[in-house]
Amino acid sequence: MVFLSNLFKNNISNNNISKFFVGQKIRSRLNGSLCSIKREIELNNIKHFEICIESDLSKREIILSEHALRSNYQV
Repeated sequence: MVFLSNLFKNNISNNNISKFFVGQKIRSRLNGSLCSIKREIELNNIKHFEICIESDLSKREIILSEHALRSNYQV
């Protein structure tokens, strides 16, 4: 019974994860800086995103994996 309840909880929580897409504005959880997603890159079957920090004077572009983006940024 516990196994089934854990299975349903994991399935429901996976459906609530937001999808990232090009052109979307995201905010850093660490310092609150606003970023935009410039492009999507597939490297070694892992989805990566190139983001641009809006408040930075040099407009740095950083490539992050989808997992790193989910853990450090919010929509």
